[in-house]
Amino acid sequence: MRVSVFTMKLDRATGSFDTGALDAFHKGREVLEVGEHFFIHEQVPTLALVIRYRDADPARVPRPDSPPRKDWRAELEPQAQALYDELRTWRHRRSKHEGMPPFLILGNRELAAIAATRPDSQAGLRAIDGIGAAKVARWGQQILDVVTAFGDRPWPDPAPPNVPEPNDPGPNEPVPNELVPEVPDAPG
Repeated sequence: MRVSVFTMKLDRATGSFDTGALDAFHKGREVLEVGEHFFIHEQVPTLALVIRYRDADPARVPRPDSPPRKDWRAELEPQAQALYDELRTWRHRRSKHEGMPPFLILGNRELAAIAATRPDSQAGLRAIDGIGAAKVARWGQQILDVVTAFGDRPWPDPAPPNVPEPNDPGPNEPVPNELVPEVPDAPG
């Protein structure tokens, strides 16, 4: 990862910042993060951009003939999708803490397998393709803690079908008088 800083002064004639150098800079680079700082320098509004980037890797550019990425979450039952989301949250926090990309901790396929099988031991984790001894030694107990903590919660019920009750007139129909309770007049 690399960092560059750009400082641009406001052109009072056009009312905008000159972005020519910035436009030329980003070609051939993958921008990871941009921080911006606005300040006044010598009575001129100035914008500083701190850009974290890496040089673009031609191998990372998706080819038009490559298949779309698989949505592992969509393949899970609704109950397992909620655990999958919890595991993704854990993975995100862990990756930030350790300063490494999330996919190096666990890939989405591994997260989906954990959510589907809900292993309760390190041996159960090792049985999942893609999770070896190193991952189990480093993060196994944390993963099992997420699964166990999630297991203590009730599984969400699947959404019921939107079927009206037999006497329910539906959202766009008038309510028949026999379904409206009578309200006594307020004493006067």
